[in-house]
Amino acid sequence: MSELKLGYYEDLAVGEVQHFNKGYTVTEAEVIEVGTRWDPQPFHVDREAAKESMFGGLVASSVHVFAMWVALGMEDPDKRSAAISALGFNHMKMRQPIRPGDVLRSVATLKEKRLSNSHPHCGIVTMANEMFNQHDLLVFSIEHSYLIKCRDYDQAQGIS
Repeated sequence: MSELKLGYYEDLAVGEVQHFNKGYTVTEAEVIEVGTRWDPQPFHVDREAAKESMFGGLVASSVHVFAMWVALGMEDPDKRSAAISALGFNHMKMRQPIRPGDVLRSVATLKEKRLSNSHPHCGIVTMANEMFNQHDLLVFSIEHSYLIKCRDYDQAQGIS
């Protein structure tokens, strides 16, 4: 497989892979903050209660995990696509707990692409994504589809 160079629809080929390796370091403060606001389970917000849980310590909530995955995909402006909008997310799986101190990286593989029937000058792309920790353990996976500009999109929209 060749290295994916994100851009317009025409620049993408099925089977290409993109590595987001800069890493995202999970902090305890962030785990507690996100957990408190969006998913106040004891194992997300309370150090002592988390020690007594099946996880044996604080772990990131699924909302937090999803947000970190999105952040990893936006880390490098040179790797961004001409995406217009997310269309859907499927097969989201929490594979291993994510803990404070973990350093995450992401890998995306282009599974499918086709031209949009309802949006001229756009395509639809489906990616399979995996997120790993510093020990190369798979911690999260998700498939997502999005609408992306074709090279002539701006011209067709009258944008110069």
